[in-house]
Amino acid sequence: SVICCRVLMRLVVLIGVNFPVSSVELWEFRMQYWWVSQKQTFNQEYDGSYMWSPKKDRAGRSNHSYVNMTLVLPGDRVFSYKDSKLVAIGVVRSRAYSAPKPREFGITGEQWSDDGWRVDVDYSLLQNKIYPSEHMDKIINLLPEKHSPLQANGHGNQAYLFAISSELAETLLNIIGGDFPQVDSSDVEVLLDRSLAESIAQDNELSETETEQVTKSRRGQGVFRARLESIETGCRVTGVINLKHLIASHIKPWSMSNNQERLDGNNGLLLSPHIDHLFDKGHITFSDTGDLLISVSADKEALKRWQISGINVGGFNQAQLMYLQYHREHVFNQ
Repeated sequence: SVICCRVLMRLVVLIGVNFPVSSVELWEFRMQYWWVSQKQTFNQEYDGSYMWSPKKDRAGRSNHSYVNMTLVLPGDRVFSYKDSKLVAIGVVRSRAYSAPKPREFGITGEQWSDDGWRVDVDYSLLQNKIYPSEHMDKIINLLPEKHSPLQANGHGNQAYLFAISSELAETLLNIIGGDFPQVDSSDVEVLLDRSLAESIAQDNELSETETEQVTKSRRGQGVFRARLESIETGCRVTGVINLKHLIASHIKPWSMSNNQERLDGNNGLLLSPHIDHLFDKGHITFSDTGDLLISVSADKEALKRWQISGINVGGFNQAQLMYLQYHREHVFNQ
């Protein structure tokens, strides 16, 4: 059955077995749906684009909710539940990785262990925020028999992350009156590429700390971002300088770089999210003298609405020029 195939393909991804199917076919089999209860931490997790849970409870025991964090895969969809309402939908952008309890939690969850799982998520707020308890007639028969996010009376169960069926997810969307955020198939191929991360972990020349920093550089974090911020002060195209609104983007793609290049601050630009998208997809690039180059593949209407035209963003240092040459030759859509 289709369900059995999806379970099988999900196991294939989790254990890293090579299978003779395309990334898009794998995507169709693999997508899963989740319900995350964020009563205390939604604002912090929404602003930071992540989910976080401890690995163990206060007694040092694991539970299904924390184990679910390790089963989440890039491209999965997540419903955010807060104050008895569904308030957002997210697209998962990473597998779970070890991370301490976020500092921005403050005194929230003082009883939680500091050792936890973190998953990167792109959230979109719902315009129509619904109370599931008001629609139990439509969803009660679709709730999981075990580890359900809701009780029969519509009240939320006390746990963090729940797996839900595609039928429940689609029913919730019909009630909300929206659609899932979309992910490009090209994004999926990158998101599911585990071989690079595994090769880093197996690199005997790297210390544990160095391995962690290279892995963080994939998400524009850690040493890479710190080094980049010492070189670049803002988005050259939009002029935005508030760092929390900027993405640390690799010029030479992470997947094409060696470990030294992945941590090199010169191999990066601080970009506003929509500029990062255009740059990452090869719709724009820069000349050695700083001219913004626009590809024929770029959506002209989108560029017009974003007020992006042929401007000069200023000069680059010699190391940046080397990476920009690579971007023009191998990423930019001529």
